[in-house]
Amino acid sequence: MATGITREVIESYLKCKYKSYLRQIGEVGSRSDYESLLFDVRSDIRAKVHEKILGQHGTKDVARAVTLTRSVLRSGAAFILDATLEDDLVSLCFDGLKRIPGPSDLGDFHYIPLLFYEGRKVRKEQRILLELYALLLARLQGRAPTSGIVWCGQDCRAAKVRLNRDVRKAESLLAEVKRMHEVGSPPRLILNDHCRFCEFRQRCLDQAVQEDNISLLRGMREKEVRRYARKGILTVTQLAHTFRPRRRGKRAPPRVNQHNHALQGLAIRDKKIYVFGTPQLPTSPVHIYLDVEGRPEETYYHGK
Repeated sequence: MATGITREVIESYLKCKYKSYLRQIGEVGSRSDYESLLFDVRSDIRAKVHEKILGQHGTKDVARAVTLTRSVLRSGAAFILDATLEDDLVSLCFDGLKRIPGPSDLGDFHYIPLLFYEGRKVRKEQRILLELYALLLARLQGRAPTSGIVWCGQDCRAAKVRLNRDVRKAESLLAEVKRMHEVGSPPRLILNDHCRFCEFRQRCLDQAVQEDNISLLRGMREKEVRRYARKGILTVTQLAHTFRPRRRGKRAPPRVNQHNHALQGLAIRDKKIYVFGTPQLPTSPVHIYLDVEGRPEETYYHGK
């Protein structure tokens, strides 16, 4: 069953457009243990923040589980938690809103968005999501918030985030997600780093193998995939045919050979191992072994 544009759809779009499409058409995957852990951490943060806000302001000055309208905002609650903004296509849940001084269509105050995030640091995706919420909020209160607050990490730390006054990026994102919903055709499947944790990882991998998708070559970024697509190169086999080893002149200065995706595709097509150039293998009597653990999405690691 197709769904509207929800927060899950927007967050998925920021990680993978194809995942966002699958969410919109109602596909359900198998959530990984890592995704389940992140979901539990976010739930814990939500419970801690709710407890803290209710303890400071009480239930009379905090609105909860309401549908966002101008009249609800005019009531002037200090905080609004778990509010939902709805129209014919959009059903976005706000983690929270905080009232701050400053004139708007509501009076001598306006609201800024709150976000609960399981990571330790605020990343680009959370900033963009806050800017999108600010864009939608501005249409209700007549003033665009210039900042937002992200409650992040297991220590539940509040971080103030300054928002970009230029709303074109947020408007473009919302328009693209709406267009995807209205057209109903899937975007190009491009595997990326998020696939390791995604609930649709096996589904997309099977489809990519069946298509001989060029993004099966790990390490290839989306921009490179699109650049090859403009040349009509969409599969690993097609890319393999483009490899042409060049002879280096005797007087040419030595240079480090960079990773070559075409050669990688050729090796996969021929099921062989190719060595490009003369490898230099350093020797050392010392061997070092590292045990590294962490959360890849947070770029947080620790070793032993």
